Amino acid sequence: MRSLRFHICETEHGCVGLIFSEHGLRETTLPLPSRDEALGRVLEAGASEPALEREVADVPERLCALASGRYAKLAFCIDWNGIAGFRRAVMEEAMRIPPGETRSYGWLAEQVGHPRAARAVGRVMATNPLPIVVPCHRVVGSDGGLHGYGGGLAMKEALLRAEGAL
Repeated sequence: MRSLRFHICETEHGCVGLIFSEHGLRETTLPLPSRDEALGRVLEAGASEPALEREVADVPERLCALASGRYAKLAFCIDWNGIAGFRRAVMEEAMRIPPGETRSYGWLAEQVGHPRAARAVGRVMATNPLPIVVPCHRVVGSDGGLHGYGGGLAMKEALLRAEGAL
């Protein structure tokens, strides 16, 4: 198995670390204040060398478009290894939430066939290894309120505002 590789890209919300495996994009960080912080996070996650240009391709541009509210069709390969069952179903369904719109944790639970699993959906979103790509920021409480986000509620609000959801 080849080692995990990284790339740091700058968005209008901060620097995002991307981690690639031989199967595609495996993990992203939320936007961080500096390149050094993003680099630190990807190294902590096990990435050990810079990604090759052919691996990175246009992923940074697409990610920047997503983070700034300019939706780019996601055409890059995601490495789903280690993400299966309920967790993967929730993440894939979250990717179907259109930019500029939000859905509740309960709605997402219903879509994946587990209508009473809103809290479990919340746990999946809280441990999402691909924030922005899997838009957990578009998932809100049943009251429409912003609840829990790894980058803080201000970041969740900023991403939703950039998409025109708020």
